[in-house]
Amino acid sequence: MPSQSASAPAGRIAGVDVARGLALLGMMATHILPLTRADDSGAVHATWTATLFAGTSSALFAILAGVGLALLTGGSRPHTGTRLRSGRRSVLIRAVLITVIGLGCGALNTNVAVILVHYGVLFLIASVFLGLRWRTLWFSAIGWLLLSPVLWYLLFPLATSRISPATVGPSPGLTDLLRPASLAADLFITGYYPVLVWTGFIVLGLALGRCRISLPPVALAFTVGGASLAWAARELSDRVIGANDEALRTLTAITEGNGLPLDAALLSGHGLAGVEGTPWWFVLSAPHSSAPLDLLHVAGTAIAVLGACQLLAMALSALLGLAGEALLWPLSGAGSATLTLYAGHLVALDALSTVTAGMPRLGLYLYFVVGSLLVGIGLKWAGRRGPLEAGVHALARSGTG
Repeated sequence: MPSQSASAPAGRIAGVDVARGLALLGMMATHILPLTRADDSGAVHATWTATLFAGTSSALFAILAGVGLALLTGGSRPHTGTRLRSGRRSVLIRAVLITVIGLGCGALNTNVAVILVHYGVLFLIASVFLGLRWRTLWFSAIGWLLLSPVLWYLLFPLATSRISPATVGPSPGLTDLLRPASLAADLFITGYYPVLVWTGFIVLGLALGRCRISLPPVALAFTVGGASLAWAARELSDRVIGANDEALRTLTAITEGNGLPLDAALLSGHGLAGVEGTPWWFVLSAPHSSAPLDLLHVAGTAIAVLGACQLLAMALSALLGLAGEALLWPLSGAGSATLTLYAGHLVALDALSTVTAGMPRLGLYLYFVVGSLLVGIGLKWAGRRGPLEAGVHALARSGTG
């Protein structure tokens, strides 16, 4: 699908693709670069990668999936009747195809928690919400983000005590289909991206996509409102933990027992195993903790990034015309081919693992960044989809008649 201007009411919206490109690069960073590092004195600190991208990039990835599904099914005027049924079939086919691709990527030797199988399940769930209006979607998203962590907190010990989800590993693969109970526990509760909680992200994305983000006031509201929510969630967490001696003692004992100081654990999301068994889990905003304040922090960050990217796209288009839009081609082009580039970088990490083993991690990451941006420019110049996007689109369209 050819790109359209930043302010186009239909079709691809430049700011959405730019945000997708940033999410892709952020996820690559967390896959390649360390999240914690020891300084010369031996003290361990969270890296800039953890501070900027841990938890936020993957949540942005999921929320933008919801935005994309909303745009696919009518945007601010959701499809009804035959068109809605056709859209649902298309989404269901996409869900199956993404799941199959994810299961294949799970067989790669990358030491990466691949999100694609969870992504496919989220698409299946999102199909139920496609016919809802924006107000209903907003209430559904807020309710899910606030209440699902409580349910997760209650179910997590049950799932880990009665099922063996650890056998699945960081990424579900084809062999895990032979262990359906463990696979289901991993996908919905115990895994890196628990669908029980992450459904709130894709429903939030649908709500965002039903708003008219191509209008400057809407994009500005997303930017300011999202940034305020993200700041408030993180600030509340820091203040509660910092002001409570018992919380500090309990959390410090857990993270240091897992080999990390508390500050590094809270920023990286590592070293927190066991916190979910204490009431102090509810005040965490640490990445991938699935705690309420974590969900609100990353959701706010994603909303702010989406709004800011759209404001930037509209500003460049208004000031420089086509030249301004072209300045965003590297990111927006990469963002329009995230499935291809995400799966491609996993294949490359596996295939080139021996060659790249001795490379500095930052240098390796920059190779992937430059490669992704060049691919983005090429796709925008040619007016084409990424290979996987083209295949999924063709199969989804053929399956809907």
